[in-house]
Amino acid sequence: MPSGWIGPIAAVVFVWMLTGVACLPVLASGSLRAAIGKWPTDRYAMNYGILLAVVVVGHAVVFLGGVVLRGGIGGRSLVRWTLLVAVGYPIVVWAVLAVVLPATDRWDPSAGGLDGRIVLGLAAIWYAIVLAIAAAATFFLLFVLYFPG
Repeated sequence: MPSGWIGPIAAVVFVWMLTGVACLPVLASGSLRAAIGKWPTDRYAMNYGILLAVVVVGHAVVFLGGVVLRGGIGGRSLVRWTLLVAVGYPIVVWAVLAVVLPATDRWDPSAGGLDGRIVLGLAAIWYAIVLAIAAAATFFLLFVLYFPG
């Protein structure tokens, strides 16, 4: 098993790549494509990767921060915390993006067809589903690897 920081970093990179592929259908929305294309750089593909990295690293920080603050958790508490963060974090990110970006005139969600907030909400739901499946697979893998029997 990897030791030190290699395991957590590999897990974050894996989740980043997984969500990057899983969230590609979001790019069908014209308003989201326009927002991603303008910020933070002028390169569309780089912006998509950077924004997903920010979301995934933020998610890992929220999850691990809660675990560290509680002094470590296990069993059912870990499952509850994982599900709470897997569902709650995308909702909070959606709320921030859907409210703050239009209010600061950095994004027009109504441009380009279907309202971008709806597409962003569907992306948040899809992101939560993908992470819940990844968490379940991780729990199963850890169970198989570390089962004492």
